[in-house]
Amino acid sequence: MMTFLAAAFLVLAGTTISGYVEAARLRRDLQYTYDRALGDLNDCVASMQVTLEKSLYANTPTQQNGLAARVMREASMAKGALAVLPVSDGSLFEASRFITQAGDFAMSLSARISAGGTITQEEYELLRQLGDYASRLQESLRTADPDFSSGNSDNFKETTDQFTDYPTLIYDGPFSDHIAQKQPVFLEGKEEIPQGNAQMNAADFLGIGQDQLRHDGDTGGNLATYNFSGETQRITVSRLGGYVVSLIDSREIGESVLSEEEAKQAAAEFLEGRGIENMRESYYALSDGVCTINYAYEQDGVLCYPDLIKVSVALDDGSIVEYDASGFLMNHQDNRELNTQKLTADQARESVSPALTPDEGRPALIPTAGLNEVLTYEFLCEGENGEQVLVYINADTGYEEQILILLRTDNGILTR
Repeated sequence: MMTFLAAAFLVLAGTTISGYVEAARLRRDLQYTYDRALGDLNDCVASMQVTLEKSLYANTPTQQNGLAARVMREASMAKGALAVLPVSDGSLFEASRFITQAGDFAMSLSARISAGGTITQEEYELLRQLGDYASRLQESLRTADPDFSSGNSDNFKETTDQFTDYPTLIYDGPFSDHIAQKQPVFLEGKEEIPQGNAQMNAADFLGIGQDQLRHDGDTGGNLATYNFSGETQRITVSRLGGYVVSLIDSREIGESVLSEEEAKQAAAEFLEGRGIENMRESYYALSDGVCTINYAYEQDGVLCYPDLIKVSVALDDGSIVEYDASGFLMNHQDNRELNTQKLTADQARESVSPALTPDEGRPALIPTAGLNEVLTYEFLCEGENGEQVLVYINADTGYEEQILILLRTDNGILTR
């Protein structure tokens, strides 16, 4: 009897422990699911806010329709993420209503624009209000830290408070990872080089001996590479043509002593020293003691944004710690036909929103979502509230191709 009871106790104890372990695993899985849904909701609302802000500056039916469609898509994704969250106290009801009405309002505008209608000043004001509320909701979601371990959370009361004065809407309704999807244009017709030649090219690029690098295997895909490693560097070379594709130096970076201008000068000298010409600086960013500068190729006065090279300079000694030429290798073409625009800069400027004050403009080639390129005029504009906006007008049709909002911070110049 004692043996039987001891065995039964062990079986019961094992079953209980197993049950606790399984329950803990399920709770972890649920917490992960809810945390991911909250993150997705935050991302969707942040994207909505940027799109709504861009909508204020769209001035042609094509761009207005595209932005309205984007708001609808982002609202739909936000509602999907919201539906996953186990919130039972109604604290996200107003947020849900906002997301739904923003999507429906965008659908209403899209239908009218498609039928030849225009956006009224009252509707522009509603778009502005929607953007403001999206910004407030995004900030509330970003700082929220709900505990879903009990299956639901009532920690969103602050989110409800953000929408106490949310207006009632009245309406007719209830730029890529294109690089990874295409073949490298610049490498077309180039011959595949041996691994030894690629290693020599990598060593010359770094200014070190070839014996200081080791071959770390190859990478396939559209942009196939030979991969090499040094003491702290990792460098890849294209198998076609033998061009350096990327460089990462993982050394520890010390205290910053260089200015942004000195970093830009170091990057320019680095490119020039390796025979990389006609690259023009566009934007830069500062992070963790590193200044990353984006360069675009310039041909006949046209800035070719698809031909992108990124150079990162360490601010402790001015050395190059990152280099990425994949955009250039994937897109660059020698002697593009660029002087084909039908419109002058002055004619293109007429398509810029009256809410913006544009500069004189310059020709720019930009990538499209369909893996193509389009010739535009780039206008740096100032908005009514002092914000800076880049507007790209098709040089043939006068349609708005892209709108980017410039962010000038202590960490550099970025776009969104």
